[in-house]
Amino acid sequence: MTTTASPSRRRLPTGTVTFLFTDVEGSTRLLEAAADRWPGLLADHDRLIRGALAANRGTVVKTEGDGFFAAFPSAVDAVAAAADAQRALAAHEWPEGLAPRVRMGLHTGLGMLGGDDYVGIDVHRAARIASAAHGGQVVLSGATAALVEHDPPVGVAMRDLGRHHLRDLSQPERIFQLDIEGLAHAFPPLRSLETVPNNLPTQVTHFVGRRRECARVRELLESSRVVTVTGSGGTGKTRLALQVGAELGVRFRDGVYFVDLAPVDDPDVVPSQVLRSLGEDSTPGNRRPLDALVDRMADLEVLLILDNFEQVIAAASVVADLVAASPRSRFLVTSRGPLRIAAEQEMPLEPMDLPEVPERPDAGGSVEATGSDAVALFVDRARAVRPDFAVTADNVAAISELVRGLDGLPLAIELVASRVRLLPVPEILARLDPARPGTGTVDLPERQRTIEGAISWSHDLLDPPVQELFARLGVFAGGADLEQIERVCDDVDVDLLGGLAELVDQGLLRQIAAPGGRARFRTLHVIREVALLKLEASGSAEAMHRRHLEAYADWAEEVAAHVLGEDRSAWLDRFDADHDNVRTALDWGAVHGETDLVLRLAAASWRFWQTRGHLHEGRSRIETVVSLPGGEPLHRARALEALGGVYWWQGEIERCVGPYREALAIQRELGDPAEIANAIYNAAIGQAVAAVTTGVTDEVRREVFALYDEGEAIYRRLGDENGLGNITWGRGLAVSDLADDPAAALALLHESIGHYRRAGNEFGMGWGMFEVAVFSARLADLETAWDYLEQGLDLFAPHHDVSAVVLFLSLAMALAQASGDDERAARLAGAVEGLRNSSGARIVDHEVTRIRGLTIDELDPTRADLAPLYAAGMEMGFDEAVAFALGRDPMGGVRSEAGP
Repeated sequence: MTTTASPSRRRLPTGTVTFLFTDVEGSTRLLEAAADRWPGLLADHDRLIRGALAANRGTVVKTEGDGFFAAFPSAVDAVAAAADAQRALAAHEWPEGLAPRVRMGLHTGLGMLGGDDYVGIDVHRAARIASAAHGGQVVLSGATAALVEHDPPVGVAMRDLGRHHLRDLSQPERIFQLDIEGLAHAFPPLRSLETVPNNLPTQVTHFVGRRRECARVRELLESSRVVTVTGSGGTGKTRLALQVGAELGVRFRDGVYFVDLAPVDDPDVVPSQVLRSLGEDSTPGNRRPLDALVDRMADLEVLLILDNFEQVIAAASVVADLVAASPRSRFLVTSRGPLRIAAEQEMPLEPMDLPEVPERPDAGGSVEATGSDAVALFVDRARAVRPDFAVTADNVAAISELVRGLDGLPLAIELVASRVRLLPVPEILARLDPARPGTGTVDLPERQRTIEGAISWSHDLLDPPVQELFARLGVFAGGADLEQIERVCDDVDVDLLGGLAELVDQGLLRQIAAPGGRARFRTLHVIREVALLKLEASGSAEAMHRRHLEAYADWAEEVAAHVLGEDRSAWLDRFDADHDNVRTALDWGAVHGETDLVLRLAAASWRFWQTRGHLHEGRSRIETVVSLPGGEPLHRARALEALGGVYWWQGEIERCVGPYREALAIQRELGDPAEIANAIYNAAIGQAVAAVTTGVTDEVRREVFALYDEGEAIYRRLGDENGLGNITWGRGLAVSDLADDPAAALALLHESIGHYRRAGNEFGMGWGMFEVAVFSARLADLETAWDYLEQGLDLFAPHHDVSAVVLFLSLAMALAQASGDDERAARLAGAVEGLRNSSGARIVDHEVTRIRGLTIDELDPTRADLAPLYAAGMEMGFDEAVAFALGRDPMGGVRSEAGP
């Protein structure tokens, strides 16, 4: 509710006035944590703010919720009031974990009254400055700083934070921070347009024209939860959406995110693509991706751009679910047709404005034609390839006729503009003959035929080998690295780099940034569609799709050999960049009966799916491929082992026993010692751990230890340190679970770390450290437990291995409780709950991970003194939770002691 003081009891200053806005950062979460103590907290907050304002000649204009709007006749008084208010808030004794963090912003301008309130741009400027600040921070405009810098209040100084673009303000504002003696000075970057969280792709060309359309989309987003920009391919829907996102992003607290659906043709994958775009803290693990996405979106205020939705239109219900789950968010969709959901507002995107047709055929053109968006775009793109290009009396008529013939479609204009490198505009016009737009497929709509015609025209100007290269590139979804392109296109009769460069020059291919500085290329969605049509027409589509599948099966096996080592992150990032290609290859191979290849590809992909939180999708895909008939036994065995691994990490350990046993039987028949030993390890550990819940018998003990003896003997003959690490680690758990000898188990687990270290297996080292920490704690050696916990977290956290980190945090929680630190344990308990829910790492719930002898069952997170700490832990992100467990500042410095 907004309250305003009676005009009879106050006198608002006019003329030059300094405006102050305040509000509590994260007040909703604070309210939930405080529960019935919130009214008292808010009353204390209001009393302290009002006292500081009154003491410095400030007048409260109005309050809204926990925010104040005040006015001062003097800038110095306003700054003094802000400093006094922050000092009073910091000095007040708040309940543990419930101190409000108040942000404040000041600006000096013209105090124009409209009734009993202020009106004018300066009030809005002050509000926007305040909204850019963080809790505990005071920021002020350059205008206010200039009035205060020569006579600042005692104990304050000003720090120049530079110029920032703020929401709804067309010009950047110079912002200063008030450094108050005795209070914090370090804050995150301001919430300005420059720092708004986003994943918007960098644009390499100018945004030309479309100002009315941008304004219309912004207007619609004010009143509609979902705005769908519709139009045929090539109308510039994506570019318009990206421009609107860049302009509006600062208005959304949690940023703006772009979801590229061009590589996706399976509606079930849409939630995973959205999660990936939002960031890795929201990977879904073994939960349904839609469930994880709905949970993730519930607390967000974002602008979500969903691009190229037409090919996954069956996923429209996903958008409807997100609209219901995230009431503060907005959704900007591009599609060739509407989603037809209740919250949607469609905005058809027409071609660009065209120059007027001359009244007489011989009237020629006018240089004023450059005022049309279509001509302006042509000129801009032409100058990109010929800097000296200009509109003249000799070419203006041809330019006008050319863009009219191209229907004002931006993609067609851009493709044709690239030809000015070689030809004058009149000759381009004569060769293209845009008066006959149906140069493409005749059953397409006319505008779509224009686009396909423009693409085909660029294509037809290429030499035949480069045309063949273009068609083959259609098999790649979401782009590809040069090495994969070489695999699919190595027999094309052209210098590959030269051919790619020619396609880039013609606008048919784009070079994009890739992790590690690798060369990577991709096509726009509409151009890829044409490439696939050309490939089908050539009669070689099936052969090229099979090459694509072969290339990614080989590539995935190469990646799999590295994802356990010290460069895990780099290899996992490489896989992430090509995940859409893996999906496309698996889908095509399963439909076309390529059982061996899809078995290989799925088996090689499972560690990525596990580590980066795609267990739900991984399970579905592996179950599909192992159900296919045929296939070499070796490939089937490896896929079964991958399926068992997925079941393990989903916490369904009893289910993994069957696939592991079947894989071992196949490997024994094949006779390769290394493969047999690996299958033995999987089968033994699955059976031993399953027995923890199903019941331990003498027969199980004999069988499990016999398997470990056999596996160890094989690995010793092979001199395989990594295999010995696996066997020793598994035997350590078996000695504990089946023989109840934690001291012997601890010795074996120490030994496993040595094997893994010699093998260079960081993944294995980390898990050895986890178990050493667990068993040290069981034997009451909490100091050693903390030491190994920290070492293990330092291995896993940099790779963003969320499944592992959840387990380590659960151990840290138990160790804190065992050390008598209930408050630390409560925060960690909240962090475990939050990350477990977002990641789906339900292995933490299984009996195998229960830390025997340590329990926090008696820790009640609803206890009055622990509830706010538990809630604070729930709000921690991945990096913050890791830093807290390690007793470090998230930026890398030491913050506090983590151990006992």
